[in-house]
Amino acid sequence: MTTKKHTIVYAEDDVDDLQLVTECFASYKDKIELLHAPNGQEVVDLLHQLLKNEVIPCLIILDINMPVLDGKQALVKIKSSPGLKDIPTILFTTSNSSMDVSFAKNWGADFITKPLRYEEISKLAKEFSSRCDEEIKSRD
Repeated sequence: MTTKKHTIVYAEDDVDDLQLVTECFASYKDKIELLHAPNGQEVVDLLHQLLKNEVIPCLIILDINMPVLDGKQALVKIKSSPGLKDIPTILFTTSNSSMDVSFAKNWGADFITKPLRYEEISKLAKEFSSRCDEEIKSRD
């Protein structure tokens, strides 16, 4: 019996950060499908396409500093969209600005400053995987 994978959507334009996060999620590849978009507009488009295919991600992770549409602009579009607004979302960034933290909170998102060490990102990947398990259980 195959279990359905959870979908996490990750918006990131920095190839080094993307590679690091992808490597950290590799140990969860049996239960997590990590989808990537290189900017805020593409993540919004990808999310709408997933909804059309009746795929609801368990988590959206947004970098703040991205081209075309930054993570904050993408967050506003996501949280203003009926089919997307209830999906747990995290602003995942190098910023530790209190204004960015407040912005995330005001838009119903979590805020996590990107850790610098591989081990810390691995712990976050495990936490994000657990969040998906909990999110899927709460939908059932």
